[in-house]
Amino acid sequence: MKKIITLFLITFFFSLFTGNTNAEKSNKVETIKVTSDEVSDQLEKLLELYKDGVISGYEYEREKKKLLK
Repeated sequence: MKKIITLFLITFFFSLFTGNTNAEKSNKVETIKVTSDEVSDQLEKLLELYKDGVISGYEYEREKKKLLK
């Protein structure tokens, strides 16, 4: 079950960061603002998963680093 949830999280985070790369500059600014809020929400959810024991400390740190890059 943990592997399925981890796989889902990785897929979810990957899909968030592989958006349209041909966006105009004005759209990129708006995307950055939205993404910033989304990242903080994702970090909170990731921490909850770690605290609940769904993911390990290693998985938590690995995904956190991906989000913060």
